[in-house]
Order: sequence, then C-alpha cells, then structure tokens
Amino acid sequence: MANELNIGKSIGYMKKNFSLISFILRGKRRKSVMVALKEPKIPKEIAKECKISISNVSNTLPELLKKGLAKCKNPKDHYYKYYELTKKGKEVLEQLSL
Repeated sequence: MANELNIGKSIGYMKKNFSLISFILRGKRRKSVMVALKEPKIPKEIAKECKISISNVSNTLPELLKKGLAKCKNPKDHYYKYYELTKKGKEVLEQLSL
C-alpha cells in the first residue's frame, strides 16, 4: 500500500477537486470556455470557437478568474486581453477528460 502511494506521487497524481469539477459541469458556458482556453485567446476568439456571444464570454471569464482556473496574460492592456488556463485550470480540465 505504501508503495502504491509513492508511485502515485511520482507520476504526479492529482487529487480530484469535486467542488471545482461540479462548478464547471453546472455551467455549459464554463465548460466550453475552459476547453477553448487550452491555448491563449482573446474573448472574441473564444466566443467564435464556442459559438456563444461575447457578452456570455465576458460573464464567464470573471467566474473562472475568481476560482483561479484562468488568468489574463496581459492585464494592463485595455484591448486584446489574452486569457489562458492556469495550472489549476489545466488539472481540472484533465480530470474532466474534455
């Protein structure tokens, strides 16, 4: 049993965060925006890829930022802000197998 625990640590076993998984699955927009953010994008690109309005993206991004799942790569810029998943966001997305 102890050997199994060490193996889990060595391969980077991630404990599932069911609260965050539930948060993502409760919102169809959140899930699609998370998938779109596998690479850095501006909200217009996210909206086009997810086939939702920019206002829906603009409402969803702050939710993901607040939970620490996404971050803005250039927060000082007023236009063309690029967003990407954080390490935590990538882990949750991987756990969802999306």
